[in-house]
Amino acid sequence: MSWAKVLQFVLKNWRELLVIFSLSLVSLKMRLDYNALNKAYEISKQETEERIEALQYIHSEELARREQAIETYKEALKELRDDYEESQDNLEREKQKKTKEYERQFSQDKEALADEIISTFDFEYVE
Repeated sequence: MSWAKVLQFVLKNWRELLVIFSLSLVSLKMRLDYNALNKAYEISKQETEERIEALQYIHSEELARREQAIETYKEALKELRDDYEESQDNLEREKQKKTKEYERQFSQDKEALADEIISTFDFEYVE
């Protein structure tokens, strides 16, 4: 094949060759665009996975802090209950002690008991 025959073929079929060349360019451009989109998708996917991992870490930290707060609350509540029970026991002992003292005063010294009741409650003694 000589250059003359090739040139004659090109001049005779230039429209078809131009269409083939244009389609080839479009196909190449589409391939480049697809590769760029695919790369952007992969980057976006990786960033999303990193964000999910970060959110999971934050969530686990939040759960740990919540568990710690619950434990602190339980300990404080237990301490309050213990203090309450201890104060109730103290009050009961004081009540029993006062009751025994009043019983002793009632049987031995009724005047002193009457004076104490009058002074405690600001009663006025009427005969």
